[in-house]
Amino acid sequence: MNTRNFKCFQTVYEERNLQAAASKLFLSPQGLSKLIKSLEEECGTPLFTRTKDGFVPTETGKVFYEKSKIITKDLNELISAIEAVSDREKRFRMGFAAGTIRVIDIPAANSFMKSHPEIVASWDEQENSTILQKVLNDEINCGLVVGKPEATGLVSKLIKSIEIVLYVYKGHRLWGEKEVSIKDIKHEPLVSMSEKYRIYHDVVNSCHMNGFHPEIIAKVGDGVTLHSLVKNRIGIGIVPRFFADDDEIQAVSIVDAYKWDVYGIYRENSPDVQLAKKFLQEI
Repeated sequence: MNTRNFKCFQTVYEERNLQAAASKLFLSPQGLSKLIKSLEEECGTPLFTRTKDGFVPTETGKVFYEKSKIITKDLNELISAIEAVSDREKRFRMGFAAGTIRVIDIPAANSFMKSHPEIVASWDEQENSTILQKVLNDEINCGLVVGKPEATGLVSKLIKSIEIVLYVYKGHRLWGEKEVSIKDIKHEPLVSMSEKYRIYHDVVNSCHMNGFHPEIIAKVGDGVTLHSLVKNRIGIGIVPRFFADDDEIQAVSIVDAYKWDVYGIYRENSPDVQLAKKFLQEI
């Protein structure tokens, strides 16, 4: 009996409807029906009674459901335990601050991970401060962060430096300007990256230093969404220069804006210093 089919049976049992269950499982109703029939043949008894109102579980079906849930739970725990042991055998872990994956050579990074089995290949992005703290606590061996951190025993290598710009849509009063100041966005609806990103806090702090609170009407999780909202005239946005200008949206330089600097960091006394250096070199 194929235990992977348990989930299919359980979904039909819970939905009581073949079409609804098939949609949840991304299967055709015909394929799911054959699978259920195959299970019934293996069990030697019907698991459902087919009625005009749907699939009604038989007494055998009820028992099969309860027991299959236990088996599925045990199997999932077994797989998780095996994966946990496998991860512990991989000693080198990496972390990415929100937005930093966008600036690296992803194919080169992926190739490097695959060619070094001791690396835990993970692409999760977290807050800047979280990545820094994990490197300092030796929870991860190498991290990418925004801005150069200052900490004893920490090595920082500049990976990429990108200009921070203001994206405006065609017809906006700042369209066509060569450069603007932070004060120019006062009272302007602003599309911003979310609090997960360091640039959000930098923009808010900069506005406060200039005597006003920004009118943030949207907080997004990625630059593409920000670009789309600006293009649709929801507001203007401050973000690293990731996108080329076109007929509908353009980047305007910000006077005295800092650079969006991405640094690779690792502890100088880490046993895997050489691997960290090679990884940062590759990307």
